[in-house]
Amino acid sequence: MSVLFLPPSAGAASVPDASETVKGIIRIATSAEATAGTDDLTSMTPAKTKSVVDAAVVGGVTYKGTFDAAAPLDLSNAVQGDLYIIDGAGTYQGKTWAVGDHLLVNADMGGSVDPAKIDKIDSTDSVTSVAGRTGAVVLSTADISGLATVATSGAYSDLSGTPTLATVATTGAYSDLSGTPSLATVATTGAYSDLTGAPDVPILENNYVNTTSTATAISENGHYAYWFNNTSSITLTIPAQGAGVVAYLTFSNINSVDHSVSLSSGTFRLSGGSSSPTLTIPAGNTRSFYYFSATYWELTSNEINELGDVTITSPSNGEALIYNSTSGDWENGTVSASVAALDDIGDVDTTGVSTNNVLKYDGANWVDGSVAYSEVSGTPTLATIATTGDYSDLNDSVVVQQFNATATASAISSNALHVFRLYGAGGFSLTLAIATVANGFALFHNISGSDVTVSGTTFRSNGEGVSGGSSSITVKAGERRLYYLESIGVYVESNSTLIGRNGDVTITSPSNGEALIYNSTSRDWENGTVSASVAALDDIGDVDTTGVSTNNVLKYDGANWVDGSVAYSEVTGTPTLATVATTGAYSDLSGTPSLATVATTGAYSDLSGLPTLGTAAALDVGTSATNVVQLDGSARLPAVDGSQLTNLPGGGGSAPSVTVSSPSTDQTLSAPSGIEEVYIYTPSAAISVNLVAAATCGSGFKYQIKNRSTDAITIDPSGSETVDGSATFGLNTQEASVTLITDGSNWFII
Repeated sequence: MSVLFLPPSAGAASVPDASETVKGIIRIATSAEATAGTDDLTSMTPAKTKSVVDAAVVGGVTYKGTFDAAAPLDLSNAVQGDLYIIDGAGTYQGKTWAVGDHLLVNADMGGSVDPAKIDKIDSTDSVTSVAGRTGAVVLSTADISGLATVATSGAYSDLSGTPTLATVATTGAYSDLSGTPSLATVATTGAYSDLTGAPDVPILENNYVNTTSTATAISENGHYAYWFNNTSSITLTIPAQGAGVVAYLTFSNINSVDHSVSLSSGTFRLSGGSSSPTLTIPAGNTRSFYYFSATYWELTSNEINELGDVTITSPSNGEALIYNSTSGDWENGTVSASVAALDDIGDVDTTGVSTNNVLKYDGANWVDGSVAYSEVSGTPTLATIATTGDYSDLNDSVVVQQFNATATASAISSNALHVFRLYGAGGFSLTLAIATVANGFALFHNISGSDVTVSGTTFRSNGEGVSGGSSSITVKAGERRLYYLESIGVYVESNSTLIGRNGDVTITSPSNGEALIYNSTSRDWENGTVSASVAALDDIGDVDTTGVSTNNVLKYDGANWVDGSVAYSEVTGTPTLATVATTGAYSDLSGTPSLATVATTGAYSDLSGLPTLGTAAALDVGTSATNVVQLDGSARLPAVDGSQLTNLPGGGGSAPSVTVSSPSTDQTLSAPSGIEEVYIYTPSAAISVNLVAAATCGSGFKYQIKNRSTDAITIDPSGSETVDGSATFGLNTQEASVTLITDGSNWFII
């Protein structure tokens, strides 16, 4: 319906523009007014009106659909008022969501999800109706089935067929029971005595144990709590129970000493898998057990997860409970072992920690730092080092000097071991400052990549007298050299007998070439000769000398070295008959022997006169007159000028070989045996025919290839060879054929 507002009639009072304090009209601005701008009381455009209304609406709720907490949507760009209904349960942003819960965004996310901007409206505890009623419900006995059979007034004795105390409790009146039956265990029809089993009445007993004693009997479905509150160790005995009894027992030690629980019969089944009739409850500890059939099973399976502020999801070995300030829960996860995390401990200060630092207690805190030699317990001081007696008796020191460039070492003192550590990128020289020394050692250790020269004294090798020796030594890269310091101030290189000072080495007068061999009887390494027998050789893993005989040699068969003989054909560089002679070259002989006169016995050198091979032996191989004809590399006779031999067109050669086939895959031709080959193909698919190298075929060789199929054949020469200059040639139509000839390098169509 349209409404027309007419202007007021002449003389009528004018209606003012509407404002927040004055009633009036709302006028839409003209285009000119919208461009120039007007006051706030005039609505520029319908869009302007909408924007003002939108700006005035704050905190509106917009339903965005369903939300699966197990596979959550991206809410990084959600805005205030977005509302979702949970249709998939799970944990999201530190909250546990059930189906039907509401997720409400209370502020714009701005590109990243902030758990504080998400409100959870729990709908899982809502009640749809009570006894079919909604609204403010007041129940009557008629609303609950079964209450009609329970007296609504009068004493308990008014009930027909009331139970005896024997079926309810062992002592006291019914009203004395600390745990009365719930409606779920009351019969809905008939008298109480009609029930086949007594009501399930849980029994909760808090027993403070302050002396060694025996507990009361355990009843069906009871929960028993025993508190140890004695300051000296006591033992509580649990009496034997009847078969089929189910109960729960909790033992809590609230003292500073351990207490024990023993069983009259049965076994404690502990969480570690062990069993015992006696259980120790450590001070301040609580242990809970489930009892059934004379066995007490410890309750330790994830009970901590049932605490309201603990959330455990698939814990792994070694994880810990870590507080999550976002979810407000203790959650399982790994504990950082970083320096920063260690520093968070109250009495630990790792400020300024560096590599190889340790934590040392400074009397108030554990602080980072290094360990001084003087702080190591039981270590000797340099003043107590000596050459004899116990370690604590030592009165001299070990001197270590390091060099990485040409230098002069500090003076060498007596009764000391001097270690010279040589290192650096290149070779250099070291000069020793020698004093009068006695009873000492010098060890040169070169860990650099180059040799180092050491001079400054006389170095004597083993066996040299006082007049021998050299003025310097070369310590090679990676080498250790040990020298003994004599009182005359020179060095003698330590000899090989030092090895005999090892506890498991026994050397007695070693001979040249002997080796150290282990003796399993004495359990020492002893000097002796190494057996080189055939049997010993056969002990080597890849050597087999089975069946060895005189003059056999070892030959490698591809897997092992085996014994056998060498065939004449296996000897490399053996002479032919043409090169055999007794002296000089064969060409030096005045007469060449013929095969017919060669001796049948004895060595060639035993012949008193050399036989001749005949005049043909002196002729060269070739195609000139009087030369000997020789087969070429393809076992063919060469063309000889003026002859009627093969290799000449129509020259009496044999017919070419012909191959007829119907291949479905590429064909690679083999080296030819004649001067021409013919291939007739009926392929069932497109194929390639790979030619033999032109040099192998030889100049003048021909291929004739025919395609009897509609599938294409591609002729592909070897390597970079060509057909009339092209890399390949195609027989692409049925019955197509080609004849190819080679010049020994490429192929040409004829």
